[in-house]
Amino acid sequence: MASKLRILVPSFPAADSFTDNVVYTLRQLGHDVRCMEALSFRDQGPIQRALSDVFHGLRPDTLSAQERWALAQAKDWKPDLLLCLTIAIRSEVLADLKRLGVGVCIAWWGDPPANMKGMGLLADGWDMIFIKDPAAAKKLKAVGLQAELLHEAANPDWHRPISVSGHPDVGAVVVAGNYYGYRQFLVTRLAETGTALALYGPKPPRWSTDAVRTQHRMRYIVREEKSKAFYAGLACLNSTAMSEGDSLNCRAFEICGIGGLQLIENKSAVELCYEPGNEVLTYSSVDEILDYLDRARKEPDWTKKIREAGVKRTVSEHTYRHRLDYILRECGLMQ
Repeated sequence: MASKLRILVPSFPAADSFTDNVVYTLRQLGHDVRCMEALSFRDQGPIQRALSDVFHGLRPDTLSAQERWALAQAKDWKPDLLLCLTIAIRSEVLADLKRLGVGVCIAWWGDPPANMKGMGLLADGWDMIFIKDPAAAKKLKAVGLQAELLHEAANPDWHRPISVSGHPDVGAVVVAGNYYGYRQFLVTRLAETGTALALYGPKPPRWSTDAVRTQHRMRYIVREEKSKAFYAGLACLNSTAMSEGDSLNCRAFEICGIGGLQLIENKSAVELCYEPGNEVLTYSSVDEILDYLDRARKEPDWTKKIREAGVKRTVSEHTYRHRLDYILRECGLMQ
């Protein structure tokens, strides 16, 4: 087992993305990592994504940009590990990669399983599949694939408590991410009660509610800027789309690592990672959210204990280093 591995990651490390955090951590661990130097056409926006999906629907045998890149890199580099992050590779391409000298092929899927296109991860050739949804892991195992539950994580180098005097989000409920229907409706319910909101993320869709359009900061925050906003807010609201089952998104770990007061949907997956009431606050209704906010305003010492406990748990168990050490051990590449 080599102490320094050659690792191929067929995706682009946009700032604070899943790929960025994984590549950053692998390099910190001393490994030689190659990743794509630019976004693929499909990843450049919703129009490009739609065009790409139509094209590949008409020409299903055409290799994806990630598959072409991985094959080209494998020819002259002979990587020890192909690590695909929310990227699907077909069986025949995985077989070609093995023939070109790739030692181990691993998939780590960080999206809801419903976001898979075509066959998704249903391909022979994966040595292991890691996925954040327990039901999906069981379904993959049922058809003979080596799959395990593995959550996303936080990067303590930038997902950490950063206090800024006079930050504009002090006293607001901070929400970051895409504004799909469910998140918009939830945010609008809070806006109707007069709750101060600080909304961040990609530009909201044209069909957004008035509350989203008027209170969106029109900024996509990453790394330390995200940490400053999450830490400054009265609380950080974490919700997921209707397509997401009993799984956690990356913000579940980032908010806690940053020291934000996390209000997260009440689902059983939370208890696998954090202690409700002591490290995070789980909600099942808008009324519960409002009750938590009212108490947070009145009892800052109560919120401080929860924030600090969330940071401690994250740093001790839920960093990208923890996850990657586990993956490399499970694949037999490191002790």
